[in-house]
Amino acid sequence: MATNRMFRGKPIRRLIVSVEMETVEAIDNYLKGDKPWSMGNRSEFVRLAIEEKLRRDSDDYRTY
Repeated sequence: MATNRMFRGKPIRRLIVSVEMETVEAIDNYLKGDKPWSMGNRSEFVRLAIEEKLRRDSDDYRTY
């Protein structure tokens, strides 16, 4: 997850969410790990988490 996802011409829509500060800090800690640089970005982490949740909870959600 080191780079931003390429949408390859697919239509996109910006999604704005509010999240508790503790959750943001947990994401930052996870992405940084033990490395002096960040391995990814929050938006990509959240996008992947949403897709994973949809796959788990919905039999008909498409996979990429």
